[in-house]
Amino acid sequence: MDSVAFEDVAVNFTQEEWSLLDPSQKNLYREVMQETLRNLASIEVFWERESMKIQKKIIVEKLLARFQMTH
Repeated sequence: MDSVAFEDVAVNFTQEEWSLLDPSQKNLYREVMQETLRNLASIEVFWERESMKIQKKIIVEKLLARFQMTH
């Protein structure tokens, strides 16, 4: 699975483009970008949890293999 970075999903405006937006459009942009950041942050937390689970499983498997080899 490929990584997703904020830059991959962000919409960037030039200063000229930004000046052409009305206040409600600027507000909507801010809200959408904040939601995007929250979503990316929650994906990162989930990925870190899953990664930790996998690492723990590997450690346990290695310990069990060592134990079986010595007994």
